[in-house]
Amino acid sequence: MNKLNIKTILYILIILVTSLSVTYMYISYKHIKESTLKALKATSINRAYEVTKKVASLNNKMAWEYDKYNTNMYEALEYAQDYFQKNGRNASVEKLKEKLDENKDNLIYHIYLVDSKCIIKTTTFKPDLNLDFHIIPAALKTIKRAFQNPNFISLSSTHNDVVTNTYKKYILQKAKNQNYLIQISITIKGKENIKNLLKQVSEDNPNLLNTELYLLFLNEMKNLNIDTLYNNNYKEGSKNNAIVKNLLLQNFNSTLDKDKKIDKNNFKQYINKFVEGSKYKDFYFHRDGKYIHKVIMPFKSYKNYQKNTILIISMELDETEAEQTIQNINNIAYLISFLVIILVILSIVIIKTRIIKPIDNLQRKMRAKESVDTSKLLNKNDEINSMALVYNQLLKDLNREIITNEELLEEFKNFTANTIHQVRTPVSVIKIALEMIETTNKDAVLQIKASLISIEHMYDSLSYALHSEHINFTKQKLNFSELVTQRVELFSTIAKAYDIEIKSSIDRNLYVNMNQIEAEYLIDNNLSNAIKYGSSRKEISINLHKVASDISLSFESYGDAIEDTKIIFERYHRVNKDKKGNGIGLHMVNTICKNNNIIIRVDYIDGKNRFYYFLMGM
Repeated sequence: MNKLNIKTILYILIILVTSLSVTYMYISYKHIKESTLKALKATSINRAYEVTKKVASLNNKMAWEYDKYNTNMYEALEYAQDYFQKNGRNASVEKLKEKLDENKDNLIYHIYLVDSKCIIKTTTFKPDLNLDFHIIPAALKTIKRAFQNPNFISLSSTHNDVVTNTYKKYILQKAKNQNYLIQISITIKGKENIKNLLKQVSEDNPNLLNTELYLLFLNEMKNLNIDTLYNNNYKEGSKNNAIVKNLLLQNFNSTLDKDKKIDKNNFKQYINKFVEGSKYKDFYFHRDGKYIHKVIMPFKSYKNYQKNTILIISMELDETEAEQTIQNINNIAYLISFLVIILVILSIVIIKTRIIKPIDNLQRKMRAKESVDTSKLLNKNDEINSMALVYNQLLKDLNREIITNEELLEEFKNFTANTIHQVRTPVSVIKIALEMIETTNKDAVLQIKASLISIEHMYDSLSYALHSEHINFTKQKLNFSELVTQRVELFSTIAKAYDIEIKSSIDRNLYVNMNQIEAEYLIDNNLSNAIKYGSSRKEISINLHKVASDISLSFESYGDAIEDTKIIFERYHRVNKDKKGNGIGLHMVNTICKNNNIIIRVDYIDGKNRFYYFLMGM
């Protein structure tokens, strides 16, 4: 994996920091919003629990209060039976009421006569006049049983009257020897009622918009029998009023199933599961510009356990302020997100203009080896500007050093050229003198000849190195076989001085297109290295053969294996530093091979280092 540059690292850091910041803010936002929603919801649910406790407590209290008058109700029923038996069905119910109210300062009696069609045809309580019990399934069942059994007496539990919002208790029996029912109710004067209780709850909770209280009869399995105990929207009047007769079940259904997702055929089963769970149901909606939280909660009081009924309270609370609080949280989150985006953009712009762009400019100038104009590219007094100033100074010093070194190099070249020229003359004189010397010491003559050949090879090497970059070596058709043979004969003298024998295997008449000076240097340098670095008293092999359309030239010498066969062709590298040499021979060989499309291969086989050169034949 490539190393990341500063630009990439900076952008990665920005992305990382931004991601962590956004993640942290999102988690914080979700936590704050959910905590706020939970707190607001918990407040509404707790209010609903408080109301149910108060209603249940009031129901239990009133149930015990009304149970104290059970004897009075049986006595009143017996008196009413005698009254209608003596005076007939058309007797005045008002007079009967007056008689029952006598000496009962704390009780209020009402009388109801129900005909065979289960309709109240005569009563002292006008709102119930013409009430058809078919709209009250739970009461209808009791009515029918009373008609069937003259001895059956029904004493109801205490419950709230939706019309008067007062507690009542009823007793019912069929008239003696008549086909109608006598029903009597009592109300205790001055006692608390649900209406006043819920009114006080509304005053204590200004955001409470509406409260409804329903009574469900759980033992009725076929139909959903329900009675309204309290409804804010109910206006005093007949119980046959549309809100009771037509809208009761519809209103209750919409209370629990606002989205109308519950199948009407399974609504009874749904209600039973809801009641058995003893939990609550709540949802939010908008109405009349208000955000309303509706809570529906089942609960029981003492009498509900006795009669297998259950109370359900439905409360609507105005949560417009709570919604505004949530909206404020959302607005703050949007604002912070916007600020983060602006901050990220500003960070990227600042980093790009103050760091990335100056660095790119500095790198471009450094690659071009040009000085940086700090007044235009970097006009800020920061670290990068300081770096540019240091670079400018270093570049100025380096240019000065280069000029100085170039002058020294030129002087060195002139000196080398003069020296080489001056060396050539004494070498020629030595060769001529050597031919005139007569001596019996052949070894001395051999050593002198070898030294002369070495000096000439060194001269050729220096001369080629000095002029190779400035002279165009013209290629020509060479008899490569003869050239190799000549160079082998020449270097055999040096080899003998080192007790080394050169063996050659050379195919005849092999031609190449190559400059003769370069070809000689290629051969000479390999022969010189083989003698210099090869093992003493070990033979050297030179082979020149035709391979298909190419020519293969190889040099083999005994010695230690070359560890790195590529680095030896680099300038000034020497494998064995104990041996004398300047480290430029093989580098120049490599240059010659590149110029002439010659392929090089170096192997170590059977204790020999083998240099192969593959040339194009003609």
